[in-house]
Amino acid sequence: MPYPRAHYYVLFVIAVIIAGFWPSYWSTIGAASWQFHAHGAAASLWVVLVATQSWTAHHKNLPLHRAAGKASLLLFPFLIAGLFAIIDVTGKGYVTGDGPIRAVLGAHFLIGMVVAAAAYVVLYYRALKYRRKVWLHSGYMLGTPIILFESPFSRVLNWIPLFSIRGPADFDKLIPTIVFADALALAFCLAVWWRFRERATPFLVTGLFVALQMAAMGLMGGADWLWSLLRIVGEVPSGSVVGLGFAIGALTSWAGWNAGKRPVAQGMGAAQVA
Repeated sequence: MPYPRAHYYVLFVIAVIIAGFWPSYWSTIGAASWQFHAHGAAASLWVVLVATQSWTAHHKNLPLHRAAGKASLLLFPFLIAGLFAIIDVTGKGYVTGDGPIRAVLGAHFLIGMVVAAAAYVVLYYRALKYRRKVWLHSGYMLGTPIILFESPFSRVLNWIPLFSIRGPADFDKLIPTIVFADALALAFCLAVWWRFRERATPFLVTGLFVALQMAAMGLMGGADWLWSLLRIVGEVPSGSVVGLGFAIGALTSWAGWNAGKRPVAQGMGAAQVA
């Protein structure tokens, strides 16, 4: 089986999530909005699920591995809906003037989350499509926590004086901090790809999305059309925004599962499925 220690890397991502979001979410969880709860629960469960799949595969617990895989079909729509919930709260905060960060960097966050959502959709779809090819399947599944890594790790970097953000005067550090976190994730993807080459194509695809997010957040955040889109998001009902994310996630689960079915054999009336 490929990547025999991958579950340790995913556990590291879980530790980064706890540390990075401790000041802003975990320590004040009772005061968080429902959008943050939706995203936090779905994203945390997703990373735990990926760790479980890796661990069960390498400990030859295939029934539990398959059960976790089927559970991912149900969880993925909530993962995308949770990310769209953060897009929603960003838009609503921008429109209502809730906090100076959204007023200055809201469009940067919007484009970054849109790229992240696209990355999740592509990686998970391909993980399902190639679920019978272990190198491809495991690589695409393991790519999803890398997309998540930037957000909590950029907050961990705030503990370092060079990246510390103590008030509006330090807002100019925020995007460079995110870009730096993405750069580390990109370096990791390229290192894995360099070691395994064509077998690690999923990490190259993941790295391309990370690079796209770096470029989009670093260069496109000032675009007028992004600010206009953010205002539209802020004025649309939250249910519509989150519902769109759920629909995208559900369609991805359905399309990926069907794309990975065994082909219909000649003379047989039905496809053989996993």
